[in-house]
Amino acid sequence: MVMGLRVKWLVVAVVIAIIASLFVSRFIMRPVMNHVTKPPTLVPQSIIYGSVACNNSYNVLVPGNTTIVLVYHVHGNFTINDVSLAIDFPLSIINKTLSAAFRLSNLENAMWLGIYINGRLTAIDNQSEPIIALINATNQPYPYVYYNATTKTYENVPGKLTTFWQFVKAENIPAIYTDFNVEFSAVHVKPGDTIVIVLYSAVPYALPVCSIASETGEVQLMVKNNLIGFSPPSPNAVPTAQQLIETSRYITEVPTIYLVSKPPIAGNPEIISIGNIKPYMNNTAPVYIMAYSWFSG
Repeated sequence: MVMGLRVKWLVVAVVIAIIASLFVSRFIMRPVMNHVTKPPTLVPQSIIYGSVACNNSYNVLVPGNTTIVLVYHVHGNFTINDVSLAIDFPLSIINKTLSAAFRLSNLENAMWLGIYINGRLTAIDNQSEPIIALINATNQPYPYVYYNATTKTYENVPGKLTTFWQFVKAENIPAIYTDFNVEFSAVHVKPGDTIVIVLYSAVPYALPVCSIASETGEVQLMVKNNLIGFSPPSPNAVPTAQQLIETSRYITEVPTIYLVSKPPIAGNPEIISIGNIKPYMNNTAPVYIMAYSWFSG
């Protein structure tokens, strides 16, 4: 297990990749070429029922061919249709990750995320989206960036391009951020239900986590930092974090990362047995969002 620093910001050639404006530092690298101005589109909105984020998050490196399990407890009656788990690729492992990915016959099932409710498979995404995002991020030109000592700011030279590695070095960016987002038909959950995320990856990656001792501590963090509730936030947005807690409608994450001794097969709707997993790291809660999302315009 190796720990690394979490990226606090990214500049030129990145866009926010998040369900809501919840995690300030959660980004995906996007192509900067062939940009086309598009008309206004529908605005994504969410009621976030469960979330973990913190200012002192760090990365846990996960080796390839590993299956981790995360467990969540439901408090209250509501519906969810959107789950997102933060994934990082520190620069120190990118070459190793890409080498492992390019050795695969295809990327399908190279990284997949399954969502189980009360032990049964409810949704799965096996499109290896974080890996594809990493490949796209490293395989494109970027603006030439330099540090202006007079203005003490980073600036780019119009029309001049550079490589991915030159760009991240100039910007002092230690990792690439992405996430694994799975949307599915709305599912009603009720008190006592257990939601399990099973994440398999054939290649190395990093899991952003927070040090949290208990689910009670998570609830306090959710209220303190408004991590749940209506998003994007606005002065009259309801429900708020406090309202969800007061009405007992929220999801907490068990602050333990588990490993599967016998990994389930992607797409196989088998029952996940708690007896088939073992604790790997305690007092550790990966960064995530569970929400009901829709579009409005």
